[in-house]
Amino acid sequence: MGLLEHSSGTRLALAGRTLIGRSARCDLHIPDGTVSGEHATLHWRGEAWSIRDLGSRNGTFVDGSRLAPGTAQPLRAGARLGFGTVEGWCLVDDSPPGVVALAADGRRAHGTGDLLALPSSDEPEVVVYADAQGAWWREKGDERAPLDGPVSAGGTSWSIVCPETLHGTATLAGGCRLDTARLVFTVSRDEEHVALEVLHRGMPIQLEAREHLYVLLTLARLRMAESDQPLAEQGWVERDRLLKMLGMGTNALNVAIHRGRRQLGKAGVEGAADIVEVRRGLRRFGVEPDRIRVVAG
Repeated sequence: MGLLEHSSGTRLALAGRTLIGRSARCDLHIPDGTVSGEHATLHWRGEAWSIRDLGSRNGTFVDGSRLAPGTAQPLRAGARLGFGTVEGWCLVDDSPPGVVALAADGRRAHGTGDLLALPSSDEPEVVVYADAQGAWWREKGDERAPLDGPVSAGGTSWSIVCPETLHGTATLAGGCRLDTARLVFTVSRDEEHVALEVLHRGMPIQLEAREHLYVLLTLARLRMAESDQPLAEQGWVERDRLLKMLGMGTNALNVAIHRGRRQLGKAGVEGAADIVEVRRGLRRFGVEPDRIRVVAG
């Protein structure tokens, strides 16, 4: 996601709109007398970041040049930014924004694109994500519901700031979507190593072998075993049965699912969170059997 870095080493991950100024309400708070209360904004415009001066008294600067008030200027990675007499800020990453959570106690949590675990990736008590159609959901335990306000996780309330427009990092023309891709699991004879290849329009995205892919493989096999059932009924497994099959606890299962989703998302697969579907007490693999293949490696 977009990232600002100061010469002092301070970093700030950018939400879709980031307010900069002297006011404590600003996302980037700069307590300097030459900086206006609300000095400038950084905004994701669908294809690039832009910066706009909000009529500040002492000006906003890009690579040493002062912006006209109210004028938006596109930015690219490496752009040097100044606010009043405060310099040293640089846009070091100009990739699209991800989902951000703001805690009531002041903490910030940043997702990977359209996927966020709260309070952390190691304790995914709540998962917030966008599906392939761009609709936002929250998943907590056995419940999945539309994201319609703050969520509670880790003993505090979190406000969710979602990107206005999602653009995946797909490297394939037209974007790779989970609901149209084909998946090939490659499994070693002892089943100690599981790799996953995502095929989109005949072109492969290869995911490295990871321990969490065995959880996805197990769910995929359960769905494939019921390929003769109606689509809506295929592959659902009780969580407790799944835990017993895998020999793991609930948190370990949640972490494995989150890591699988995140690995797919980082590879540019849109709707990656739908790789595992959840409903009360049940889990299942989110891809139909005719788009899954398991081969020996």
